[in-house]
Amino acid sequence: MDALVIPGGLGLCLAAVVALVVLGVVAGRRRERERREALHRWASARGWTLQDRPAVDWSSRLPGRNRRGVTLALTGPLWGRRASVADYSYTETTTTSTSDGQGGTTHGTRSTTHHFTVLVVHLDRPSPYLGVQPRGTLAKWGRALFGAGSTLGNEQFDKNFRVVGEPGSSPYPLSPALLAAHVDGAAPAWTLDGTDLMTCTPGRLKDPESIPYLLGSLYRVADLLTGRAPVAGPQ
Repeated sequence: MDALVIPGGLGLCLAAVVALVVLGVVAGRRRERERREALHRWASARGWTLQDRPAVDWSSRLPGRNRRGVTLALTGPLWGRRASVADYSYTETTTTSTSDGQGGTTHGTRSTTHHFTVLVVHLDRPSPYLGVQPRGTLAKWGRALFGAGSTLGNEQFDKNFRVVGEPGSSPYPLSPALLAAHVDGAAPAWTLDGTDLMTCTPGRLKDPESIPYLLGSLYRVADLLTGRAPVAGPQ
């Protein structure tokens, strides 16, 4: 069998590509190690704990619903309540079809991993599933076409948001102040199940110093749900 001969120039190019891939992997691992060390230092200095692969059920309320998607969580006290911040991801696989230039079609798959930062405020009393989510475009059109009236006393809220779950069975009322916060853009979309009030934001948690800022608007929701005057933090 003849040996495979790679021209010198091509061989150098392949070697350079391999070297770049290896350097990228090494650099990525170093950045992840440094990120985790920074998170651990931040948590230790504030009486928080950092846990790998925590046993939580938040994934059922997150995009992609990946049961193994929560890989790291920090939990601890903040502004008179307990809070958690976590890494979450899920991988989406799609089928691709491209022309092969000869009248045929080549099929393949493409995988994309989506990363999120999960934000949780732990309330004192449990609640059945409840939440506020933005209305999609089709839902807004349907409401406009069929003339659905205001259901919670705030027309702008009813136009742009919808309530999910069992508001009538929850110990936490959807107050006019909470509805107004959503209309004003001061409250994120959220869900509550048990004692875990949760929202998420795209991207991984990088700077631990941003944790109080990220949690600020969800704490506002918690205070408006429970009727508690804010203790501290961004309002």
